[in-house]
Amino acid sequence: MTTKQPRISRFWPFPRLYYGWAIMTASMLNAAASVPMQGPILGVFVRPIQDELGWSALHISIGFALGSGVGGISSVWVGRVLDRRGARGVTVVAGMILVGCMVGLAAMTQVWHFWGFFGVARGTAAAGAQLGTMVALASWFVRKRGRVVGLLGVGQRAGQTIMPLPIVAIIAWLGWREAWLARAGFAFLALVLPSAAYMRRRPEDYGMLPDGRRPTHDVSIGEASEEAGEELWSLAEAKRTVTLWALIVAQAAVVLSVNATNLHISAHLQDKGLSQQQAATALTVYLAVAMLSVFGWGLVMERVHTRYLALTSVALYFTAMVLAIAVTSFPTAVMFSLVFGSALGVWTVVSRMMFANYFGRRSFGTIRGFAAPIMAGVSMVGPIFAGRVWDVTGSYDLSFTLFAGVFGIAFVAFAFAKPVTKGT
Repeated sequence: MTTKQPRISRFWPFPRLYYGWAIMTASMLNAAASVPMQGPILGVFVRPIQDELGWSALHISIGFALGSGVGGISSVWVGRVLDRRGARGVTVVAGMILVGCMVGLAAMTQVWHFWGFFGVARGTAAAGAQLGTMVALASWFVRKRGRVVGLLGVGQRAGQTIMPLPIVAIIAWLGWREAWLARAGFAFLALVLPSAAYMRRRPEDYGMLPDGRRPTHDVSIGEASEEAGEELWSLAEAKRTVTLWALIVAQAAVVLSVNATNLHISAHLQDKGLSQQQAATALTVYLAVAMLSVFGWGLVMERVHTRYLALTSVALYFTAMVLAIAVTSFPTAVMFSLVFGSALGVWTVVSRMMFANYFGRRSFGTIRGFAAPIMAGVSMVGPIFAGRVWDVTGSYDLSFTLFAGVFGIAFVAFAFAKPVTKGT
């Protein structure tokens, strides 16, 4: 698109480029800045925190699970706000909360400090920063949604891939508290400032169409979506379909197992005889695989229905759980990382836009917000369960065995989640 666009932000230096790419830029930085609240990065902090403060794996798992619950509950309200007002205010406020919570984590001394600061931060990252960017991108892109969600996944996975080794270095040089402070500074620069500068609600608000298409007259969101071949469902309409409930069951099952794996895999690999550096390297490998593959999967999603990618992801996750149990050395850990990273790459694309691809963008935030507490409530079980199993048995093998079964349930649920149209 080369036609000059309305001047939406004074900070966007490319007036002839479709403004949706400004939304994309802010979203990628947002995704990278939010990753400290996710399992792979927290997992790097687990052993140093335990060594200094003496907390059990269950204590840390509770804080992680509380964050999932906070995010799920908050998404109900936040999703409706996003559909009405857009992502700018939500993501800026979420970024400020994240910065404050990471400063609090650097100063914590009691386990309830961790539960409070990390729980609020993780919930804010999910309900504010991540949901905000998903709704924004779904509003500005329809036909090109696969590639933009792939780019968003690159931002997230790049953050996860790059951060573990520097964090390990900061922890070794200065300490884990200083590592949290460094993350807080990065979050302000990469989340708060770009969100304030670039985030906007919908292209129709500025006389534009999704994907940079040329408008021939003033159009509504409904007309624009119809032109793009996208049906728009309300929450009430979606709730009457079997598909919505199958998607909720499937996503809850996947998130339960993936969140627990991301949190505990570093400790599991060390229990299997790997050093902290080897475990961090294996972590980097699977995140790098996810980062390198996610954009390609996004392009595939523009041609293949999301459901088939979801089934592919779950099958790979099942295989990864079998390999996690079988780890005996660094080479076998790398085998796990290659498969798990491939599954994560597919899932990154699937999870962000599944509801939008099934039910359209007008009520995406509301529908996602409705589903979030259900998915979060179930997903809280996984990290706590795995932590408790380790405290009792000294091993994560039982946990990964059960997670393999949970992925089997997700596969069946996705098989039932057939695409729906209002005419059927």
